[in-house]
Amino acid sequence: MSKSTYFWIDLITIAGPLFLSFDKKVAFYKSWRYFFSAALISSGVYLLWDIIFTALGVWKFNPEFVSGFYLINLPWEEIFFFISVPYACLFIYACLRHYLPQLEHRNFGRIVSLLLLMLCIFVTINHYNKLYTAVTAILLAFTLLNQLLVTRGRYMTHLYIAWFVSIIPMMIVNGLLTGLPVLIYDNSQNLGIRIPSLLSGMQYGIPVEDFFYNLLYMLWMIWIYEARKNRKAIHLFTPEEA
Repeated sequence: MSKSTYFWIDLITIAGPLFLSFDKKVAFYKSWRYFFSAALISSGVYLLWDIIFTALGVWKFNPEFVSGFYLINLPWEEIFFFISVPYACLFIYACLRHYLPQLEHRNFGRIVSLLLLMLCIFVTINHYNKLYTAVTAILLAFTLLNQLLVTRGRYMTHLYIAWFVSIIPMMIVNGLLTGLPVLIYDNSQNLGIRIPSLLSGMQYGIPVEDFFYNLLYMLWMIWIYEARKNRKAIHLFTPEEA
């Protein structure tokens, strides 16, 4: 392992989906303009969140595994991370929409969203003093509520399945980031529940919040992606036709 470790993790994450984007059936490369507009907005918010949490010590980056070039207080590899991981997640979603269109089921999406919303409210009430946990839960709750009112379950089944499928590569990527560790968390600011992967033990496993942090990003990105692709304006709390 070296100071280029984080870069190689990012590069490997995006390499497969980028290569497969030229598959004739999905032809995801034709949707790049929608991806970039969706990722630009979502990643902009996430990078601001990242900068603030790094400054507050909620997490920090191990200098042994990053090049040493920083933008404000973030290594440039972290910025690359918010291109490579979103691209891979959106590619999974696009493939599911193309190959398994019959999975569209609005009631399923609504039920899952409602259950997650209740979970977020419960977590916020009981763990409001843990910064990573509370901020993730509050933002996810607000987003889920908005999704229930706006999309009414449209495309949500594919989104949740894409999230579930993305957990497999996430266990590898985040397993490396937390197992080496490239990214070091202050456990007083999260639940302290770690999900071990093949690449890390319980001590340096993946914080459970990371999975919902990823879901929140996917909700934002895919919402914008679908709105741009369908040329529909995005309005908070403005329901679409069912």
